[in-house]
Amino acid sequence: MKTQFFRLFAAGFITLLFVYSALAESVALTPVPRPDDWWTKRQAANAEQVDKGNIDLLMIGDSITHGWDGRGKKVWDSFYGHRKAINMGFSGDRTEHVLWRLDNLPLDKISPKAAVLMIGTNNIGHGSSTPKETADGIKAIVDKLQKQYPAMKIIVLNVFSRGNKPDDGMRKKVDEINSYLPKLLKGKENLTLLDINPVFLDKDNVLSKDIMPDFLHPNEYGYELWAKAVEPVLTKILEEKNAAVIEADKMSEGWWKDRHTANVEFINKGSVEFLLIGDSITHGWDGHPQLYSKYFGQYKPVNLGFGGDQTQHVLWRLNHLPLDKIAPKAAMIMIGTNNSGNPANTPWQIADGVRAIVDKLQKQYPQIKIVVLKVFPRDEKPDGHLRFRVNEINLSLPDVLKGYKNVEIVDINGGFLADDGVLPKDIMPDFLHPNDKGYTIWGDSVAPVLKEKFGQ
Repeated sequence: MKTQFFRLFAAGFITLLFVYSALAESVALTPVPRPDDWWTKRQAANAEQVDKGNIDLLMIGDSITHGWDGRGKKVWDSFYGHRKAINMGFSGDRTEHVLWRLDNLPLDKISPKAAVLMIGTNNIGHGSSTPKETADGIKAIVDKLQKQYPAMKIIVLNVFSRGNKPDDGMRKKVDEINSYLPKLLKGKENLTLLDINPVFLDKDNVLSKDIMPDFLHPNEYGYELWAKAVEPVLTKILEEKNAAVIEADKMSEGWWKDRHTANVEFINKGSVEFLLIGDSITHGWDGHPQLYSKYFGQYKPVNLGFGGDQTQHVLWRLNHLPLDKIAPKAAMIMIGTNNSGNPANTPWQIADGVRAIVDKLQKQYPQIKIVVLKVFPRDEKPDGHLRFRVNEINLSLPDVLKGYKNVEIVDINGGFLADDGVLPKDIMPDFLHPNDKGYTIWGDSVAPVLKEKFGQ
């Protein structure tokens, strides 16, 4: 009897030690699955995708990351579709569930280049962990990822703000989680701690329903803000070459070479004060000479629009023009729509191509005044794929051009669109290139801006 008693006592004591150890370690650090059927199936689908290999980017988190499959799907396709990404966001997950999921994936089958982690809001939302325990759970996920992939670059996003106002109880807890992260993650190699919460908040730190309708989950616009905020860091850590900023020519195309040669000869004669820079949409002014003369003739212009050009082609052309022969007062740029057709160019990268053009002009002409037109709408309906891509480029322009002097971003797109956002055929017959009516809208819209730039 004594032996049996001691055996039972020992077993109970060991059990108590195990429970105490788990509690001491905190729930946020203890890997655990969830019993939900959808959760199990999603984990199995993740495991199957990982087992196939060929994954470069891990997106890890809870419902906010999970939402890339829903409200954020079109944004995901624009920014991550070409990057061999996997969505490892699970609605309702906490740090402990992410730890379990990572433990139960065939991670040896892949060698990802980068991971983006945003987790923790459910730990405090469900009351299972304190803010400090939640931050420890985030660190534990980072430790696990770095042990598995020592060379992988990791972006840890501050937990997104929640609650409408800064004094909201949950907002304060989220802020407390984020306050621990710099110290916990300090010194870790290949890790970037990134706070993009300011892009969601106004100047008073209020979270708008226009970005997160329930003050927690982003809508499509919220996902656009997320993607463009992370993009500069992600592009850098992935060591991606942005084709939109690497000059390229099309001299093998006879008409293109002839047009460039004509531009060279025209500029060599001097007496140019206004540069119109762009693609076929700018090129199209040549087909409307009376309108061209009406709106721009007094400014001594040169039409540097080339059909089919992308930002990289503009960069090549500018680098191969005798720009030292002229001293233009102003330039108008409208470029990027052709880049949008290339899925390997993210909207932010295309906008950065526009920035590179601005940079080139300002280095050549420090005093030049530059008007950057937002890329014109395309596709008939507002939900068209290319319309969406163009809108994303335009959303990034203020960020990439922030701090540039003598540069003004001008949006005349509203003049082309009907009240319901439809692009009328009687303005752009192919839903891309303006006709007489479209060029008249363009000219009338920029006339006051040019008058101010030229002082006449």
